[in-house]
Amino acid sequence: MSTTKQDYEPMAVAVADKGVPMVEVSAPSDLPGGYVFDAVANGQTFSVTVPAGGVSRGQTFSAPFVPGGGGVSASAVPEGRWKDGLCDCCMFGCCHPALWMGICCRLALLGQVQNRLRLNWLGERANPGDQSPFKVLLGISPLAVVKSVLFSSLLQGFIDPSTGLPIEGSPYWAITAVNIAFNFAVIVFSIYAILLSRQRRYIRERSGIPEKSCQGCEDCCCAFWCGCCTVTQMARQTAEYETYVAQCCSETGLPVSAPQLQFGGAHIV
Repeated sequence: MSTTKQDYEPMAVAVADKGVPMVEVSAPSDLPGGYVFDAVANGQTFSVTVPAGGVSRGQTFSAPFVPGGGGVSASAVPEGRWKDGLCDCCMFGCCHPALWMGICCRLALLGQVQNRLRLNWLGERANPGDQSPFKVLLGISPLAVVKSVLFSSLLQGFIDPSTGLPIEGSPYWAITAVNIAFNFAVIVFSIYAILLSRQRRYIRERSGIPEKSCQGCEDCCCAFWCGCCTVTQMARQTAEYETYVAQCCSETGLPVSAPQLQFGGAHIV
C-alpha cells in the first residue's frame, strides 16, 4: 500500500485547548483507522494518524500540524527544467524497472505517475473513492496482448498453407479491418492517456518548464512519436530513482519510504 503522496492545504483552524493548527490532508490510499503516515506542509514533515473508521483514497480529513514528527522529507521537482532528456531512457541502466515498464506495460507506468501526482486514470484530480489509476491501467494493458494473440490466430486460420495467401471467400480481410481499427483505437487511447489528460503539460506547468521545440504542440508530438520515452521521462521527473529503488508492482512505482512530491515548494493540490 503506497503512502508516499498526500494533498493538503493549511487551514486557519486551531484546536481550542492546545492552540495546535490544523491542516486538511487527503488520504493517499484506503487506510484503516489508527494508521500513521508522514505528510509535508510548508516544507515541514509531520505525522498524520488516520481517524477511527479509516479513510478512503482521496478523502480529506483534518489533522494537527506538529512539525518534526515525521520521518521523511519532501522530494522537490526541479524548477524550469526536466531532470534529463526525452531520450535518456537508460539513465539508470538497461534493467531499470521503470524502463521495462515503459516498454512492456506503458499504461501501468503512467498509472504510477498519476498516483504520484494525485490524479485519476483520466488525468484529472482524484476524488474520494476513485479507483487507483495504476490498477485501472494495469487491467487495460493485458487486453492489447490478448487482442494480438487472438487476431493472429484467427487470421492464420484463413491462410492457404500452399500459397501463403488468404483463402478466397474467407473473412480474412474483414478480420484484418477489425484488427486495424482496434490497433488504431489502442493508439488513440494511449495518446489520450498521455496527452489529453494533460499530464505531461501538467508536469511542465507545475515545474515551470517551457516548450523548447514544436511550440504549442510539444506535448502532442512527444506523445504521438515517442510515447514510451515520454512516459519514462515523466516517471524520472516525479521520482528520485538515484535514492529510491523503482518497483514494478507498487501503486506509485516507489517504496513506502520514498518522500512526497513537491513542485517548487508547493505540494500537489
